[in-house]
Amino acid sequence: MTAPLLTPDIGTGSLEHRDRVDFRELRRARTERLFALMDQLGLDACIFGREANARYATGVRRLWTSLSRPFVPSCVVFRASRDVHLLSFSASYEGIPEEVAPDHYFPVTWNPAQMVARFTRIDGASSVRRLGVDGMTPLFRELLTHAFPGAEIVGVEPQLRDMRRVKLDAEVTCIRIAVATAESALVAAIRDVRPGARLKALQAAYLHRMSILGTSQFAQQGTFGPIGPGGSLRWITPNDVVPEGTPIALAGGALWAGYEGSLARTWWSGPRAPSAEAHAAWRTWHENVQGVLGVIRPGVTGADLLGAFGSGEPGDRMARSVHSVGLGHEGPLATHWLDPAELDAQTVQAGMVLAIRELIATDAGGFLGEEMVLVTGTGAEPLTTLAHGPLAD
Repeated sequence: MTAPLLTPDIGTGSLEHRDRVDFRELRRARTERLFALMDQLGLDACIFGREANARYATGVRRLWTSLSRPFVPSCVVFRASRDVHLLSFSASYEGIPEEVAPDHYFPVTWNPAQMVARFTRIDGASSVRRLGVDGMTPLFRELLTHAFPGAEIVGVEPQLRDMRRVKLDAEVTCIRIAVATAESALVAAIRDVRPGARLKALQAAYLHRMSILGTSQFAQQGTFGPIGPGGSLRWITPNDVVPEGTPIALAGGALWAGYEGSLARTWWSGPRAPSAEAHAAWRTWHENVQGVLGVIRPGVTGADLLGAFGSGEPGDRMARSVHSVGLGHEGPLATHWLDPAELDAQTVQAGMVLAIRELIATDAGGFLGEEMVLVTGTGAEPLTTLAHGPLAD
């Protein structure tokens, strides 16, 4: 008798359809949240172009194209009937949530007018008086204005983002798995940090390990490169070699079930021992991050977080930030390019998952690090656990 063909359960890839997370319940809970928000805002229907919102509303698993394309309506939600209609990116029903009937999918078309015309034929479309959108282009605004005459078109991405920022328990579990995947993948890159190695090889080792663990969806392709004088860093990995006696930034993120886990570390390219200045850069980074962790609690503002970073000169305007993470990037709470009014408007809530990133600049280089934490009722619980390597005291 021939043995049955079995697929090995490698890494976390098999878990998305097994018992660690009850995805049916997670989809139900997220959808209930969405309809409660629509009730609160008085929205008859919503049209989503951002993949995070479509996934939150339905749990659909499609090609992740967050922020890499212009606004395209890919999910339509009607409050009265609680119907959800989705754009199908393929000819297969693979990845369709069981709650969404096959006839609630609409095919890809290169004609935006045909796409919007299909929306008007959906039951309940004629009664829409208040339509929420998470983005817009001049073309689609004109088409939707004609398709829903008399309806008020309302931008609701800030409200949707605030809803997504407070996580359900199952969402936190997904993030923990994503973090573990990202950490293991970053370790694979760390093992290859040595003078003469190609930076692209570090990136390849990271992506290869992530794929072995069951996901080829990265939150970003990663930054792997030397930190030069004044904290200079090429965020897009070049095809250069690893120099000797230099701090090497390693940053990356993985998606699991759509949820992001990201981190950053800085390693040393031996064989000489790290310099005293390199150790001092880590120490400044560590003290600053501990300062931020010390003030995190429900109710503090973005201004409080930014002020807690303390000493040290950041490498650039993107290098010191606290932002929300979930179904991808959920917007900054604290960074230098937010104006004071916006910083004061950003408020930490229990259930948020925050990423704390800083690039410390020194005359000889610097230190890049990023940690993810879960906001609890009294403080912050670390989600990233990977050690900081030879530069740490």
